[in-house]
Amino acid sequence: MGLLSRLFDPEGSSGRLRVQAQARFDAVSQAVTDPSGDSVEALLRKNQSLILEINSSAGDLPTIGVVLARAVTDTVREVLTSGDADRLDIGVRVAINGTLTDYLPGSIRAYVGAVRASTSATNEEAATDSLVEQLTTLRRSVEQLAEASRARDMQALQVHGRFLEDKFGESELDL
Repeated sequence: MGLLSRLFDPEGSSGRLRVQAQARFDAVSQAVTDPSGDSVEALLRKNQSLILEINSSAGDLPTIGVVLARAVTDTVREVLTSGDADRLDIGVRVAINGTLTDYLPGSIRAYVGAVRASTSATNEEAATDSLVEQLTTLRRSVEQLAEASRARDMQALQVHGRFLEDKFGESELDL
């Protein structure tokens, strides 16, 4: 670092500012390329980030809470890595996004906060019961979402099959 640099920027803050500006630029670039944040790739990244959060919170969560939370993320990953993931309905992607960014992490964070603030074992038991109920509901919801997505695909295939049969199949009017 030169003399003038040390005089006018003694702590090297311009370097930090460049790094911060680059980080902001990268974030904006990501937002522009994926403005909705619910592309399959973005959802997979959010799912992986949530798995890391669950794992890092495992010491504060009951074992059943970790198992249920990971069951939710595993089901989400299953849906997002299926062969037809690129054709997922927007409603499915929005619901998965909400689960990954709000519902599941919100339940975990609220539980950890409640247990840390708790002064009695009774409150901790109530918090655990509430967490298990919430995670069970989320797990069931995500499984139903996955099943609905698969059923929609099967229904679309059946409708297309009937169309083809009507269009190109033998007609009773053929002589």
